[in-house]
Amino acid sequence: MTNGLKRTKQTRLTPLGRFVLSLFFIVLTAIIGALIGYSIIGNGNPIDVFKWDTWMNLYDVVVNSLF
Repeated sequence: MTNGLKRTKQTRLTPLGRFVLSLFFIVLTAIIGALIGYSIIGNGNPIDVFKWDTWMNLYDVVVNSLF
């Protein structure tokens, strides 16, 4: 006996789909974090996060501080 409710089929992601979705959210979170960190905390222009020179400068600072 049913109580009048229809059962709908649940859709589930495959393991590859879960991996791709997780990777997407990790990249999205990293981009948002870089924008917030550079523009709000660092008082820089948010668009400068996407410039190659910014990342090369950051790389030089990190490498030179380690060695």
